[in-house]
Amino acid sequence: MPTEQPAQHFRAAQSPPWPPIVPAPGRSAAVLIGTATQVVPSTLPQLPQAAAGVTALTAELTGPYGLFDPSTVHSRVDPPTPAEVLRLLPAPGGERLDLLLFSFSGHGVRGPGDRLCLALPGTVDDGNSAEHTALPVATVFQALESVRARHKVVVLDCCFAGRALDAPEAADVHLLAAAGRTKRARTPEGYPQTGFTATLLRLLAEGVPDGPEHLDLTTLHRHLDVALPAAGLPRPLQRAFGDSGDVALFRNRAHGTAGTRPGLLARARFAERLKATAATGGRRRLRHAAALFAAIASDAAAHLGPTDPDTLRYRHAHASATGAAGEPRRAHALLRETVAAWEPTVPPDDPGLAAARASLDVWRDRAGATSPSPTAVETGT
Repeated sequence: MPTEQPAQHFRAAQSPPWPPIVPAPGRSAAVLIGTATQVVPSTLPQLPQAAAGVTALTAELTGPYGLFDPSTVHSRVDPPTPAEVLRLLPAPGGERLDLLLFSFSGHGVRGPGDRLCLALPGTVDDGNSAEHTALPVATVFQALESVRARHKVVVLDCCFAGRALDAPEAADVHLLAAAGRTKRARTPEGYPQTGFTATLLRLLAEGVPDGPEHLDLTTLHRHLDVALPAAGLPRPLQRAFGDSGDVALFRNRAHGTAGTRPGLLARARFAERLKATAATGGRRRLRHAAALFAAIASDAAAHLGPTDPDTLRYRHAHASATGAAGEPRRAHALLRETVAAWEPTVPPDDPGLAAARASLDVWRDRAGATSPSPTAVETGT
């Protein structure tokens, strides 16, 4: 009678992902704005990281992994007036574009009715003056309405960015906001750019080993939604319009490396961060982390070998994540298999094996199992 194959070595076939929408470089345009400097009468703090973010993001969009022609990307730091920002947008009624991207990095302030305004140099942060000394986000959306583009994407890296979701003029715009309606975007000490932009740039530099060839907006948001809370930063918000989530802005530097040792390690770090941020996403995140570790362990067995130390560590991580997701009996069964596979390959005092045995003991107790195992205490698994 055939025996069931261990779960970590089997994955059901999956449907292929939806193909990305890759805009033509010559038919795309981007406007990147950053407000780094504040002048009298503003009392807002200086934010030099906003200028650094505009420079770095412009380089990414127009570099070898970006999808924009440099001639179609316009950036400006510390524009003095709203008119200086709006004039950088493509002319109304011009040739239809595949994509128009607008990005802002700086302070967000609240105007009348708590409407979001984008701070400029000299913005006064009070409910009466903000709308007249800053750039109301609704004004940006109104200007975008007159530009002919299949997809319009707005990225707001500022406090209260989620309030842009409430603007009626943004109904047909894809929005990616660095913080919720009542949340302040943060820039931790030592960050070269603002917290959101620095995390995005790190994601682009590392790539997504098991991701698509082109990084679409949905993939970027899903990874930012893990990386930002893991760094103690607010969760980003995203709202798509039609199929705008499939729009790609960058090529994936790590595409095709999912089965390599560095690629497996990067995937494991992401899964661990997902598990660690379960407080922001509940049991669903824990279950998904367990599924990711199962895939990592399976790929490691296929590419590195079933008894490779990294493969065995990923099997251990998969079992622990499975238990954390609410399946202690399953975790215990997986750990028994893992320890049995590990023991013949290393000395008895191997640290990795010892940690797996400790986990086995913990999940045996939690599952109410009676199988004998060495007595130990779980540490960080």
